[in-house]
Parts: sequence; structure tokens; C-alpha cells
Amino acid sequence: MPQHYNATPDEITRAKWPHEIFLINLVFNHILVFAATFGVFSTFPLMVLTVPLMSFAITGYISLKAKQVARSTEIAFVKAHWALANKRNTHFMWLLAITCVVVGGGFLLSKAMGWSKIATIALLGGIGLLPFMVSLLILIVLGNDSMYQARHSKIPKGSSTLPATDTPD
Repeated sequence: MPQHYNATPDEITRAKWPHEIFLINLVFNHILVFAATFGVFSTFPLMVLTVPLMSFAITGYISLKAKQVARSTEIAFVKAHWALANKRNTHFMWLLAITCVVVGGGFLLSKAMGWSKIATIALLGGIGLLPFMVSLLILIVLGNDSMYQARHSKIPKGSSTLPATDTPD
């Protein structure tokens, strides 16, 4: 069970920020932008690459900022939320990299072997994108839970204990 912490509204805002960025990447970029770019795939096939490129930029920002926050004099409540967001962000970055390799490799393999368009889409969708999308939905649920915890001044489960200078309830 998460520990409760007596956080100020400013601390709550700073603790919610990494989760908000992470969720923007997941929901806006990987669902809405992907659907929009996939709709114009036949005309602009390289437009779909904007999704992983934008995602790697956002995940890189979260990783760098989390390291800055960890080294800063920020309170433990905010540090714990940045650490949790960075942990999930790192898992997501690996998931995205593996998906890009599988889909890219499958696409090149289908071209080399002369597979039909339907077979290629079925294979890449089932093996490459379906597990990614299921994981994406799980991460969205976890990200929303983290937002709830930050909004209600709760320190995430598994984070280090608070130092003596912080005052939990």
C-alpha cells in the first residue's frame, strides 16, 4: 500500500508531471497520431515513422529529467514519482525498440520473400503490433494509477523510505 505524504499543491503538480508526459506519449502519440499517420500510409508511408521518433524523443526527455531530479535537492515525494515514471519509461523504451526491430525486420523480410500485402499486414500486426498495443494499454492503466497516487499525495509502493526531513502523515 502506498505511503501517504502531506504534499503541497506545488509538490503534487511536480509529482504529476512525469506521469502526464508519459501518458501524453502513450495516448496522444501512440494511439491518436499513429491512427492519423496510418490513415495516410498509402500516400505517405514514411509518415508512420514520426510516431517512434517522437516517442524516443519523449522517453529520452523523461530519462534525462528523472536523472536530474534524482541528483537535485527535490523532495522525496517528487523524486519517487519521477523514479517510478522513469522505470516504466525505460521498460516502454525497450518495448518500443523491440517492436520497431520486429516490425522493421518483418517488413524487410516480407519484401525480400515477396509476400502479399495481406500476409505482411497480418504477420506484422499479430506478431509485432498486437503485443505492443496490449502492453501499451497496461502502461496507460498504470500511468493513470500513478497520476491518482500523485494527486492524492501518495508515495508509490516500492520507493525508498522518506528521509527524516520530510514529514509524512
